[in-house]
Amino acid sequence: MKLQLFGFFIICCHFGLAQSVSKPPSAINFAACTTSECKIRNSFITSEYYLDSDDIDASQKWLNITKDLLNPEKIDSTHCYVHSMQSELFYYNGLFQFGKNEARKQIGLAKKIKDSLMISDAYFFLAINQMELGEHQDAQKALWSCRDFYPKRKLKKRMRSIIQNEHIYNNLAQVKLRLHQSDSAFWYNKKAYQFALKANSRRGIPNVEQSFGEIYLMQKKNDSAAFYFKKSVLSAYKSQYYDIVLVNDAFLMECYKDKPAFRKSYYNDGLILMKHHIVNATFRKLFFTRALHVYQGLDAEKTMEIQQKIIEMDAKTQARGNLYFQNFTDQYIRNEKKLLSLEVQKLKRQKDIVIFQLLIAILVVILLALAVMYIRRKNKINSTLLDQKNEISKDLHDDIGSGISSILIHSDLLQKTAETNEKQKLLLSKISLTAQEVSQRINTFIWSLNAENNTLRDFMEYLKLYAENLFEGTPLELEFIEDEESHKHFLLDGKTRKNLFFSIKEIFNNALKHSNADKITIMVSIVEKKNLFIRIQDNGGGISGQNYFGNGLKNLQKRVEEMNGTITMETKNGLSTSIIIPLSE
Repeated sequence: MKLQLFGFFIICCHFGLAQSVSKPPSAINFAACTTSECKIRNSFITSEYYLDSDDIDASQKWLNITKDLLNPEKIDSTHCYVHSMQSELFYYNGLFQFGKNEARKQIGLAKKIKDSLMISDAYFFLAINQMELGEHQDAQKALWSCRDFYPKRKLKKRMRSIIQNEHIYNNLAQVKLRLHQSDSAFWYNKKAYQFALKANSRRGIPNVEQSFGEIYLMQKKNDSAAFYFKKSVLSAYKSQYYDIVLVNDAFLMECYKDKPAFRKSYYNDGLILMKHHIVNATFRKLFFTRALHVYQGLDAEKTMEIQQKIIEMDAKTQARGNLYFQNFTDQYIRNEKKLLSLEVQKLKRQKDIVIFQLLIAILVVILLALAVMYIRRKNKINSTLLDQKNEISKDLHDDIGSGISSILIHSDLLQKTAETNEKQKLLLSKISLTAQEVSQRINTFIWSLNAENNTLRDFMEYLKLYAENLFEGTPLELEFIEDEESHKHFLLDGKTRKNLFFSIKEIFNNALKHSNADKITIMVSIVEKKNLFIRIQDNGGGISGQNYFGNGLKNLQKRVEEMNGTITMETKNGLSTSIIIPLSE
């Protein structure tokens, strides 16, 4: 009675839940796409839709469209999804060696982009294809890797459905079953069932229930096995996974092997299901292989019938394999052409870059040539100017200098002549003083023009000599203090030397005329690495009136500003004047 009720429910499910694969929205969206990214996404989603509906041929067709749209040079998660899908399609078509190859490609790409979930997914498909090839130890290792790489949290939204914990542990249970370790298989399957129930997994729940049936079947507990196979049938029909239903029919045949009526009923259920629903080649072959195992030695005619179906399926699988091989060859050629086209474009870009670099190099050479010409011209002008400066210095020294010396000599002679009266002597004295001042200015000007005197050391020697001559025979005692830094090779151009000298000279003259001091100290040092610091301190009365410097103060400040320097004056135990100007090495 129970069998009749269960059979009636199955028949209702066959016709009440008849599979209809309608055109998905993603296929319609694909036609409306204007960008390759949109087409890739929608063609891939369409492929997965047909895979979920067990229409493997339609799924493969849309996956091939996705592959043709992809850039073969690019490495990203989309390529990983494609390899994952292709491995699964090969598995359902019974092309397990191809499935292993695709899974290994996915592992390599997923490791490059460092996506642990995609790595785990790839190891899972490697394992299920290895199981079908009888590589059970390798499959177990792959599933352990799958479990180890599986992330604890999956926050990222994925382009396709990725494996879950229940899938990993259920397949570990399947490996243990094939290694005849039923206790370990039960432990792993129990854990898988907990994950599947918690996630309300549509495929995971019937799969795990089916595995419980297999475990009990291995332990010769046929009643318990049949209970779980029937439970799995109900869960699979609820989720419309007819491939799982078909395999359960085969297992139920084994449970009732010694009961011809039950055996025949489940066999016919499987045939009816395959007639009304699309079921992939792997699960169809699994059904007939199990049926052959049941009928061998019991029904020779049925055994021959089943063997013939398996032979036909193997022939189709081989033909399909040849077709896939041809498709892969064509796709490989297309990819190679695409890569060749990309390489040509890359070489063209490199050529354009080389031409651009060559033009830049030519432009740089031209600019360098112009710069060299400019520098040479500038050096020639500077050389000409230097020659002119030297010529002017020579003329000033030879002509004007000698003329002023003659004025000084004649003035001195006239002052000593007896016929010269006091008024004439006074005028001659003024002429002599003016001539001396002009002579000194000319000497300073000539000195500033001479490029050989362009170091700080030369300037300090000249200043020291001038100060000693100026204060010789006067009430002022001279003290000259230098630090060791001032002996380093710092440069002073002619303009700076001239302005600095006349500034210090102005301070000296005012100290000599107005300070009433008996001592003057000159301190020279280098501050803040490249700044010249000069302090002139006297012990006189300081600035006693607004006309201490007169117009000389404005000239002094102007000269210091022209040197980009600063000047400060402070009356404290005399007058202290500080000048700071920048130097160059």
